[in-house]
Amino acid sequence: MKFSPLALLPLAMILSSAVQAQDDVTACSLIRIDQYYGLKEWDCRVPNTPVRISNVYTDQQGQQRIESISSQQNAMCDDQGVCSNSGNFAGNAPGGSYHYTFGWYLGTDTKGNPVSYKNGKGPGFGGKYFGAPDEPVSTMSAQSLPEVICMPTASFNCSVNGEEVDDEDLPKYLPIVKEQDVKNAGGNCLSIPLCHDKKMLLLGLNKKFF
Repeated sequence: MKFSPLALLPLAMILSSAVQAQDDVTACSLIRIDQYYGLKEWDCRVPNTPVRISNVYTDQQGQQRIESISSQQNAMCDDQGVCSNSGNFAGNAPGGSYHYTFGWYLGTDTKGNPVSYKNGKGPGFGGKYFGAPDEPVSTMSAQSLPEVICMPTASFNCSVNGEEVDDEDLPKYLPIVKEQDVKNAGGNCLSIPLCHDKKMLLLGLNKKFF
C-alpha cells in the first residue's frame, strides 16, 4: 500500500513538534531518599551529554576564550522551592538535592513534578510550563496503611504508629510487594525495607527481605 506524501505530512509535523518540545525540557528521575532526613536526590541531566563540554566566556580584557568544564551542575532547593548553585540562583523546584546540565535550570511541569529547562525556554523566561503526560492507570495503588518509620542498622529497627516492632512481625502490619512491580508503576524501594509509590505513599514491604 502506498501513502501520499501529503497524508504523511501532519504526522511528520506532530513528531517534529514532540521532538522540539523534548529538546527544551528534561524530566527529573528520583535517585534516592535519605533514610534519616528524607531529603530527595534528583537527576535532571540531559541524556547523552558529554561529561565535559566547551564553554565560551569573555575574560577581563574583553577577549573571548574557551574553557573545558564539567557538564554537571549541582543545586539545593529549599522548602520554599528556591534553588541555589553555590549561591547562584538555579531555578524553582521542590525541596531536595539536584543534578542538572550546564546551560539549563530547574523548574516544574504543569503537575508540579521537577524538570529542567533549557536557558531561554520555559516559565523562567516567560514561556509555558511543560505539559506533564497523563499518568497511566496502575493496578498498584497505596492502601490505607499505618505510619511506619525504619532506621536500618543491624536490623530494620522499625516502629509502627510509634511502637517498636520486631522485623519478623512487620508483615502483620504491612503487605509484601515485589520491587519490580513497584518500579514498573513508577515507585521505588529505596527506603529499606519499605516500598513507596511515585508520590512517596507507602505501599508495603520489599519481598526480597521477607
